[in-house]
Amino acid sequence: MKAETEIVDINGWLIHVEKYCYPGVVESLICVNGALSTTLAFRNCVKSFKHKVNVILFDLPFIGQSRTHNVITRPLPKSEEVIILNALIARYSPDYLLSVSWGGLAALMTLATGQHSIRKAVIASFSPTITPAMASYIKRARMLLDEGKNEAVATLLNDEVGKYLPGLLKQVNHEHIKSLDKETYQQASFHIGQINQLRLEDYVAIFKKIEQPVLFVNGELDEYTRPEDIRLMADYVRDCDFRTVPEAGHFLDMETRAAAQQVHRILNDYFAPAGLLPLSETG
Repeated sequence: MKAETEIVDINGWLIHVEKYCYPGVVESLICVNGALSTTLAFRNCVKSFKHKVNVILFDLPFIGQSRTHNVITRPLPKSEEVIILNALIARYSPDYLLSVSWGGLAALMTLATGQHSIRKAVIASFSPTITPAMASYIKRARMLLDEGKNEAVATLLNDEVGKYLPGLLKQVNHEHIKSLDKETYQQASFHIGQINQLRLEDYVAIFKKIEQPVLFVNGELDEYTRPEDIRLMADYVRDCDFRTVPEAGHFLDMETRAAAQQVHRILNDYFAPAGLLPLSETG
């Protein structure tokens, strides 16, 4: 199914939005990208919810199909990501939210505002702590970003957080990352700096304001956002649960067919239990 697309003006930022809407389907899901990823990261999600849940995707101003519509003169802090996400939720009134990777922080901060339609959320591949592997990755990535070494940044991403991706997706990732412009790389460096400063104690008061049920999903093999670390959130998010995807790394459903099937089941059981279909029937 081809998406309906539109450009939405939020505080002067022009946001590319894609909507996959099905006749007779009333519930909808909004998806929040990770760092430097675009709406393409949710291809499996769109397939998984075909004819069951409408899906809303968007690109932040500095990336994907929003990039050409915006002049980037300064980095975009998490607080502005939250403003954008809250505005999109106010516009489309989705029932559910799904975030991946470091999109999880903006998603959780948005949930904590309480001024929206979201009834349930899944936060995937997120961690409130910086592991040794993540610290090492952040240090090298930021150095390469600041030096403008696009090719090396792309290689580092594939060798580290993308190590379990199939070869074709690694190639796509490589071409995407190395082709980004200077302003987007500056945003990436700024974003990594924000991650590096992440301290759980700084967000405790925010996380405790979240009232919706939240399901945290992490890959068993992920060294960067480890399943054991996310369980710390049980002390702060009052209604939360956890799932670990066996033999999956940071990119979960993009890595193997088995991981895609497992993520499909987890999301359908959580968001649309009455309409569960095999992934092979949703293409």
